[in-house]
Order: sequence, then C-alpha cells, then structure tokens
Amino acid sequence: MKKLAAILIGLIVVLTGISLAPQFLIDQNRLRQSVKEVFQRQTGLELKMGETSFQLLPWPSFQATNVVLTRPGCTPFVAARSVHADMSLLAILNREISFQQFTVKGAGIMLHRASEKDCSTWLPMISQDKGAVVLPGHDGRVSPRWKVSFGGLHLTNAELSWQDDLSDGHVPAGGHLHIDSLDLAGMRSASPWVDLQGSHDHTPFTLRGRVGPLNRLVSAKAEQKDPWAFSLGMTLGEGEHQDHATLDGVMRDAHHLQGVNFTLSGRWSSLQGMRHLFPHALPADLGQLEGTIRFHSDDGVGSTSAATNGADMALTDALLHLPGRLVPDQIHVHLGSVSLPAGEWHIAAPLQLSDIQIDADSAQAPLVLQGQAIWGRYAWLFHGEAESLQQARIAAFSRDPASVGLKLNVQGQDRTLSSLFNRNDAAKTDARQDHVSFDLQGQVGQQGSTLALSGQAALLQLPDIRGLSGLLVHDGHVKGQLIMGPVKDAGVSSLSVQDVEFESQEIGGTVSAELPVQPEAGLMGKLHLTHLDGDRFTYAPIMAPTETTSPAGIHQSEDKSQLVQKPESAPAHGKTPTGLLTQWFGGMATRPADIDVMADRLNVAGIAYQGVHLHLLGLEGRLSLSVLEGTVQDVPLSGEIVLDGSQEPVRMGMKADPLILPAGWVQTLLGQDIMFEGPVQLDGAIGTEGAQSAALWQGLDGQIGLSLVDGRVHRDVLAPLAGPEASLLKLGSGTMGLRCLAGTVRFDHGQAHFNDMALEVKHLSVIGQGTMTLDDMSYTLQLVPHVTLVGADFSTPLVLSGQKGTFHIGAQGKDQATLNTANFGNDACAYAVQQARAGRKGLALPARDEGGSSKAGNLLRAFGLGGN
Repeated sequence: MKKLAAILIGLIVVLTGISLAPQFLIDQNRLRQSVKEVFQRQTGLELKMGETSFQLLPWPSFQATNVVLTRPGCTPFVAARSVHADMSLLAILNREISFQQFTVKGAGIMLHRASEKDCSTWLPMISQDKGAVVLPGHDGRVSPRWKVSFGGLHLTNAELSWQDDLSDGHVPAGGHLHIDSLDLAGMRSASPWVDLQGSHDHTPFTLRGRVGPLNRLVSAKAEQKDPWAFSLGMTLGEGEHQDHATLDGVMRDAHHLQGVNFTLSGRWSSLQGMRHLFPHALPADLGQLEGTIRFHSDDGVGSTSAATNGADMALTDALLHLPGRLVPDQIHVHLGSVSLPAGEWHIAAPLQLSDIQIDADSAQAPLVLQGQAIWGRYAWLFHGEAESLQQARIAAFSRDPASVGLKLNVQGQDRTLSSLFNRNDAAKTDARQDHVSFDLQGQVGQQGSTLALSGQAALLQLPDIRGLSGLLVHDGHVKGQLIMGPVKDAGVSSLSVQDVEFESQEIGGTVSAELPVQPEAGLMGKLHLTHLDGDRFTYAPIMAPTETTSPAGIHQSEDKSQLVQKPESAPAHGKTPTGLLTQWFGGMATRPADIDVMADRLNVAGIAYQGVHLHLLGLEGRLSLSVLEGTVQDVPLSGEIVLDGSQEPVRMGMKADPLILPAGWVQTLLGQDIMFEGPVQLDGAIGTEGAQSAALWQGLDGQIGLSLVDGRVHRDVLAPLAGPEASLLKLGSGTMGLRCLAGTVRFDHGQAHFNDMALEVKHLSVIGQGTMTLDDMSYTLQLVPHVTLVGADFSTPLVLSGQKGTFHIGAQGKDQATLNTANFGNDACAYAVQQARAGRKGLALPARDEGGSSKAGNLLRAFGLGGN
C-alpha cells in the first residue's frame, strides 16, 4: 500500500513537473519571437501579443491575450482580446505548429485600404514573384523553418469593419458587421465546413456550407490543379421576413478567382434584410424575389491579372473586382413588386411594377421581360424581348460599339375590365383607356439607339402633363422614330423623335423634335398640324386638383396662375431673374427653345383658324412667341408676346396687329370669371416690368383695343349694366346673343382707363367710359344704357362702381366728366369696334336687329324669349 501511494505521489510530482516545466525550461520570449517570425514569414503580417503561456498537459496548448496582427506601417488587421489553441504534439516534433482548435474571443477585424502603397490592398498575400520575406536582423544563416497550420477556427463575439480610402463607388466607403460566431471545421481537409452567424444593423444573417481547400484560396503558391468547389446556404432576417439563398459552383483558380462558374438561387419574401445589408445597391422598394441565375467569369477582359499589369492581387481585392467580370448564362427570376416613389430615377409620378418575370434559357437565347406597371393613374401590361442575353449584356456594359435588337409591347389595361375584375382597390386606376397599345422595335446600345414607334388606342387619357391632364383622345394612331444618343456618365446624351405621324378624331399631324434630357439641353422641333378640333376634346374627371390651362377652350374651371388674384411676396435675396418664368413654365423657362408650329385648320372655342404659323424662341431666360401667319374669317393675324427674364426686373410685352383669341382665354388670363364667349380681337401694344406678379400687373403701360362681335354673354352680367331699366328686362339665367362688346384700354401708372366702350344685346345697348385701379381692382364706370321696348327708348345715365364681385349703382356726380354720347352716333357698336381696331381689318359686325317683325315678337325678345 505504501509502495502504491509512493508511486502515485511520484506520478503526480512527475506530471506536475512536466506541466510546469515549460514555464521554467522554455524561454517564453524566445518562443514568442519565433512564433512572430513564422507568422511574418508565411503571411507578411506582424504579430504582437501580450501575456502568453504554453502547456503540455493534458495536451499541448497555447494561450495569449491582447493579440494584434498588422501590416508593417498600416492599420491593425486583427485585434483580439484572447486567443486559445490546442496543438498537435507530433506536429511539433516535425517543426510544425499545428493548431487543432484555434479559438478567438472578442476580436476586432479591420479591413482598411489606404492610399499608401503598402496599405493599398485589403489583405496582402505573399505572391509567387515576391519570394521570402526578409526579417529584420536576420544574419543570413540557413536554419530550419517552422510551419503553421490550422485544423479549426472558432470565432465568437467579433466585429468586422471596413474602410476604403480609395472607394470608386462600387462598394460603400465604410461599414461594419457583428459576428456572433464563426466556425471553420476541417481547415486542412479538402472540404472545410463553414458556419457563420452575425448581424448588421439588427438584421441577423447566416452562412453555412462547404468550400474547397483553404490553402488554395489564401495562398498564391498553392497549386491550382483540380476544380475548387463550393456550396453555401445563406439567410437574411428572421421569422416571416427571412430570406433564403444558395450558392453552388466551382473555380479553376481559387486564389485569383478565375474560371468561376456558379448558380445563385433563392427566395426573398420581403428583401428587408437585403436592403439593410446593401442599402446602396437596392434603392427601390423590392419584394418577393425568387429564381435562379447562372454565372461564369470572363477571365479575358477586366481580369485581375490585367487590372494589375500581371502582378498578383490580394484575395479580397480580387473579390471586389469579381462582380465586374461575371457573365450571366441563364436567368429565371420572378419579382413580385418594385415601388419607385415620385422623383426616384427621374420618374415624375409614382411607379409600381408587379408580377415581373425575367427569363433567358441560355446566353444565346432571347432575354424576355414581362410584367405589369401602374404609373400614376395608369395601368399597363408590358412584354419586352432582347435579341439574346449575351448581346444584351454586351450592348449594356461593353465599351466597344455594340447594340442589341429590342422589341417592346405595352398594352393599357382597359379601365372597364380593371374595375370589373380587380378587387384590389389599390391596384385600380381611374385613368380612362380602352384598347391602348404601343410597340417599340429597333437597335439599342451604349453608342446610340434607334427605335420604330407605333401605337393605337380606341380611347386614351393623356398623362399628367401641364395643360393636358385628363385630356381624352379617341381612335388615335401614332408612328415614327425614337432616336437616343450615346449613353454617358450623366445618362442618355440626347433624345429625339423623328417623323412622328399622329391622327385621332381630335387632332392630327406630324412632329420632329429634339427633346431636352440633359440639364442644359434645349427643346427644338417642328410641329405640323393638319387639323385640331378643340371643341371635340373631352376631359376625364381628375381626382386631385391640378393647375393647368386648357388648350381647347373655356370648359375647364380650375384655378389658373393669375397675375391679379395671387400677388406674391418679394423674392428672397439672391433670387435669379428667371424665378417668375420658372414658376410659370417650369424647367423650360431657362432652356433654349426653338419650336416652329404650323397648322392647316384649328377649331378652338368655336373659332376657325386657317394657315396658322407660330414660332416659339427661347434663349437665356428670354421667351418670345411670334404669330407669323394665320387667318380667322379672312382676317390676317400677326403679333408677338415676349417675356424677358434674362435680367431684373422681368419684362413682358405683347403686340397685336391683330390677334384673335377665345374670350375665355382672355378672361382666364386676367383672373376673371367667365362672363363672355366668342372671338376677342386684340389691337395694340402693351408692356410691363416688375420683380413679382403683382408688380407686373400694376406696371402695365400702353393701349390695347378689345372687340368681341357675334358672341354670347351671361345674362347675370347685364343687370348692373342696364341700371334702373333692368326691371324692364326678364334676364333670367344662362347666356344670350351678344352683338358686340368693344372698347379701348389705356394702362398708365397703375390704372386702366376705359374709353369708347359699347355693348349691345338685343334691345339693350350700353355705352360708357371709366377707370380701374389695378392694385385693388376697384372700378368706376360711367354708363349710359339704352333699352328699346315696343318702340320706346329708355335711357338713364348712371355710375357703376365696385370691387371684387360687389357693385353699387349711383347717379353721376357734377364733378365727373360727362360722357360724349354724340361720338357714338346711331350705331354705338360700329363706332366702338372701329375705335378698338384702330382702322385695322377685323371680324364682321352683325347687322342690328331693326325690329322688322311684329311688336309682340319684339316684346317677347326683349323679355329674353323667342330668340337669341
């Protein structure tokens, strides 16, 4: 028993001695220095350690604290709080440090690409042409070298961060990931196992699978003989928002990432995790992505060896360049939805794409794209087909001139069918369209594109364009060419439409134009209208109010941009002179413009124009619209409107020699309610200048004559004009025939002076004069109404004053200038029209109703019955 106890005590002493011997017999500093030299020789990295310890029992192991790996003179690559590793005893006898299980806790991994030459790569690996690393203080003697190998790596609670001082925009300049755990098992085997769990901005992710031999991946000297296979599974997010993907493939040269062939497949239910992980790569709101894509690497063009002039490239740098070398071989992808808000990618209205399918069976097979789109109030089905997947890629990304054949068909979803069968209210559209389709076919490429355009529609509601919102076109057809210039850094350099022919019930003609797609580009074009019937245009109900001006007439009652009703505050300091023009005309105010418009027949608000020729010219903030030719009932038209915002103050001017416009347009421009209908002839010239709308209105100067003949007047306008004799007339509501409304207006120092005014409707005629203060729109009119009833004349001079819808009828004061009624003669209309036109030719004045019928008929007509 004593012998057994002695043996046990001796064994314990021996084991204790063996375990403590390394602490006393091994030179810790020398061993630490040897490990540092081995690491630097094999990796090129400097190794720094705090406290270290080695033990032999129960098996050899190594432990260190405050471990730092760094490139000489660069940012530390790894900083770990503690490192523990078990080592193989047999390997040590063969001068090899073989870590069986290398455990790192609390590590910070920092990838920093700096501008310094030695630090300009993410992670340097010893190249084949660099030779061995020369260590400081080496005496040149040949000594046996130690090797370092790893059997397994276990990383917990680590932070991975990166910073790129040389970022070219392909990847974020900085970022970080949290690694909960990373397990690499069988690192010396032919198929190591990878298990990574981490998070990014509270979005968890995992990566699990098998890869090829790690030495072929990280070592430039490893022989790349057999294919390097990998199979990985990835997840992003958690719960119902978790996304899944798999990556399977092989590489011919793993270290240089050459000869890559792989298949990416997966299903992303929401892509929320992907957006959090790659916010710059996915700006749009994507959802429900699933499918398969097969890639191979193009090792000839843009390869890593070419990019570095033959020098070896670090693995991480090669990985960053890999996306640019990937070539798709097969695509089968379904995308549930893509949402682009207004303003994203220069889209004016919100764009919602859904049920998108992208297919290509091989590189030589056609690339097909189809799906549905909702743009603003419009719903479309689209189907596009490129000549081949390979040609589409070359045309899109190659620097060499190349193009690809493209076919695109867009069909509008009929509003009736959409409302009948679609129960999803969010997907419904209130835009009216029936049997609408457009086709594009031609060649598309980086160096330029030419596409043939054709389309037809039984009913089409035009998009939300200023002045056209809600406009309906019936039985429309269009065909022509769409030409795009080379694609540059700022996008398409130019865009034009050539020989576009369009025809519908409402409008027809041809157009060729250069459209502005670049910030400084202008609008140049020629428009030839064979016919335009504005009275046939109809408007669909518009859900939201828009500030538009109708080109068709007076049927729209939206609020317009007014010179009178909406005075602005003074412009902010430093505001450009073109501010007002930009407010009125948007981006076209400062762009060059040269538009020539010719129209054979125009019918607008009941006015028939013939042979109209207009020219719009814009340059450096100055816009001019010239009426070069045109007639209305054989009355030649001529005039010009100029807006000059090239310098302060803004200047405006109009010359009419003469111009004939719909009365509704004139009243709308002046901010007045619609009271008169018919053709208004303008003769004269006026001008103004000012820094804001109110100043422009009050600064009017010049004289203009206005004459409206053979028109209509709203009956409620006549009561104040008739004065006390209004009780003799049963005016009622609606409109009635107007023989004339004419007069001259002289603008001077914020006032408008009305002279030689005359109005005649049936048996009521009014002559007068007066003034209006432009600041508050208050007016005072001296009127002499005449009512002829059953052969008797009734006339009482009066003074009509008012402001903004309110009026007062009073007697003429003694100090007021007396209206010279003798000048008007027997036919006040004829005199007033002649004065307004200043001797120019104009529309014919209808003959006066002389009362040739019975007295009873005259009486009925005077009461507003039995005629116009």
